Amino acid sequence: MKAGDRWGVRRARQATGWGQKKYAGSVAEDLWRRLVSMDVINQGMVFAATLLLCLFPFLIVISALAGRSVVNVLARYTGLNGQAAADADHLFASSAATASAVAGTASMVLFVLGGIAAAAALLQIYERAFDLPHRGMKDIPRLLASLALLIGTSLLTGWAGPGLRHAGGLALLAAAGLVWATGFWWLMMRILLAKRVPRRMLFFAACATGVLYVAMEVVFSLFFSAMVISDEKRYGPIGVIFALLSYLIAIGVVVILGAAVGFVWHERWCRNGDAGHLSMPEPPTAAARTRRNSTDTRSAGCAVPRRGRAGTPGRTAPAW
Repeated sequence: MKAGDRWGVRRARQATGWGQKKYAGSVAEDLWRRLVSMDVINQGMVFAATLLLCLFPFLIVISALAGRSVVNVLARYTGLNGQAAADADHLFASSAATASAVAGTASMVLFVLGGIAAAAALLQIYERAFDLPHRGMKDIPRLLASLALLIGTSLLTGWAGPGLRHAGGLALLAAAGLVWATGFWWLMMRILLAKRVPRRMLFFAACATGVLYVAMEVVFSLFFSAMVISDEKRYGPIGVIFALLSYLIAIGVVVILGAAVGFVWHERWCRNGDAGHLSMPEPPTAAARTRRNSTDTRSAGCAVPRRGRAGTPGRTAPAW
């Protein structure tokens, strides 16, 4: 081996060692471990399939009962242009036909059960993300409440979105969308998890999910119409389903990644807070004892919920 080759190999090894040292104990390593433990790829695919088979029919019926076209709702969230919306419109019956077919029949029960199944799939993702035990039938009221939140926010978005776009353009719409998405996901997790996770951890997860969700919406508004048109020409009407499935997979990845980022963010925030407290010992005065007790309370609030044994509740941190 030539001297130049040996020098190149040595430099490569040094760079690899430097990278490994930087990676060890970093945010990237913590996040990667959390995502691996959550099985992000498989969970995202399963969640997308659940949304397509359960939540999508639920939203179709809700839109029909409200007298709205599901294609218009889909276009509002994904930014479909006229041609892509026309291609997607071939997949759905009219709102009047759907409403008359399901009103007062057993189909009403089935579409409600489908919505509950979709909410249960979301709950399972959050329980896995925050190491919480599954509580079974106890969560049914919270699943119904989460569906009510979804319907209410969808109606509110349809009412306020056009006005915001007209008043301030895309910039105001994106800013309002970020605030809306953060608040929506915080409320959704708060309802589903029944105060089993500290509010600060939920806030971190909601912020991460909101940012990722808005970024996803921006990307899909740029490329989703072309994807729908291309897949429809290539595969026929079923190509539109392929494009919709990619959108639902993206939603699943955003939900999982947002929860994982919130967990890691909160864990490192607490770790840094505890490290800062331990590195600055206080003299044994009354004021120091007061400050120490306050910091100990904050550290207790940083306790991460852990999964208990099968059939037993996990330990949860105080909600503060």
